[in-house]
Amino acid sequence: MPVTYDYAGKTALVTGGGTGIGFAIAEELARAGATVTIMGHLTEQIEPAAKKLAAAFGAKAVRASIGDVTQEADLKRAMEVAAGEDGALDFAIANAGGGIPGPIMMLDKQVWDHVLALNVTGTALTIKYAGLAMRKKGGRIVTISSSAAYQPVKFMAPYSTAKAAVEMLTKGAAIELGPFGINVNCIAPGWIKSEAGLMVGPDLEKQMTERTPLGDGAPPQVIAHGVLHLCSPHSSFVTGAIVETGGGMHLYGGEDFTAICLAAYGDAVKPLIAP
Repeated sequence: MPVTYDYAGKTALVTGGGTGIGFAIAEELARAGATVTIMGHLTEQIEPAAKKLAAAFGAKAVRASIGDVTQEADLKRAMEVAAGEDGALDFAIANAGGGIPGPIMMLDKQVWDHVLALNVTGTALTIKYAGLAMRKKGGRIVTISSSAAYQPVKFMAPYSTAKAAVEMLTKGAAIELGPFGINVNCIAPGWIKSEAGLMVGPDLEKQMTERTPLGDGAPPQVIAHGVLHLCSPHSSFVTGAIVETGGGMHLYGGEDFTAICLAAYGDAVKPLIAP
């Protein structure tokens, strides 16, 4: 039997809600009955996404706010839109993020500034204004990290650094906001087949699939389902947690001793080795 959630009467903000994981999160929250505000800096992404959600769940189920999460005024405005007339917000999902590949020895300062501002400052500001909106009644904040937070990724140092910072930010916020009844948790995806994830190319996709013990990459809905759970009463005593949702991709690392096992145990070990 599928797990169902009832968030009727709840309000939510999803940053980066126009595409990919963010849109999937907004869609699942709306399906559960919440009034969802999606925020993003590209009108050509946010407006179609809002129309699609409104068509599926009704005009009153969705709001839109165009803005940049690194700009405090934009995020404050989005939070006000999401909270509505009574100024109270139930859920905030700090999903906006991204990276720029390149060797450390050639990356300009502007690249570091952009990636750190988008992932770290944007998440920090989301937590700030969500916390202010939730401090009277409590609420749930979910940040989005990555398996790259603790698996060094070659030529993606700014992104890995930023996502590692997001995880520590989440833990710090959980300590500070807990006394107000606000739970702050993080979901760390692995190989997710979102719009951004499908742009990696066949070689990189093959690498990520091979590093995922449960097999192929997953649709963005798996992250959305994690968000629904962290916002539910079932997670009322969970805060400061990093939920690794990547089919085991987070476990990859170290050397492969397959050849040594074959040499030591011969044919007896072959049925125990994954194809």
